[in-house]
Amino acid sequence: MKKMFGMIILMIMIPFIVDGQGTSQDAVVAATNMNVLYLGILNPVEVAVPGVLSENVTVKLSNGTIKKVSNGWEVVPANVGECVLTISVNGEKIADKTFRVKTIPYPIAVFAGKGAGVVSKAEALKVEVLETRLPDFAWDINFKINSFSFLLSDESGDKMEFAKDNRITEKMKLLITNLQRGQTIAFKDIKATGPDGRTLALNPIILKID
Repeated sequence: MKKMFGMIILMIMIPFIVDGQGTSQDAVVAATNMNVLYLGILNPVEVAVPGVLSENVTVKLSNGTIKKVSNGWEVVPANVGECVLTISVNGEKIADKTFRVKTIPYPIAVFAGKGAGVVSKAEALKVEVLETRLPDFAWDINFKINSFSFLLSDESGDKMEFAKDNRITEKMKLLITNLQRGQTIAFKDIKATGPDGRTLALNPIILKID
């Protein structure tokens, strides 16, 4: 998680200058993901007031919890919608900053880096695990695949195997070994749990052997 925070801060940290309300001070609030906080995970936020020591700055949250850490603040929103950070200096409120709160988007499940299309038998036999991807999402977030079903059809009929984690079993690899070009493999009933605690049903994967 700390590695993710550092990457986000370096890549897309953009400060928001918030005018003080009836004071001569401004507060600088920098979110790590473009004015958006995500539900159920630690969201690093940097808050600074020019010319004021950090120990004299306090922040309250309207929706969730906030904790001061060595390199800023960590926010955990409670509900989807809006989250208002109220910044104070020596107990005097100087600014509010509103963030949108969203759920982490659905990932897609992939085998050999693909959710559909074709895959060579040699490439398929090298794959050890099913994985997830979050296309066009800046955060380095991992979803843990809990289980899936593996299906294929060959000359002898339909076959199905079940995995209780994300690993391709030896029986699945043996079935792939016996496939011919043009036949298909499918991964269905894929369940994955995200860092926010949600367990999701992911997309099926259907690939033709090339």
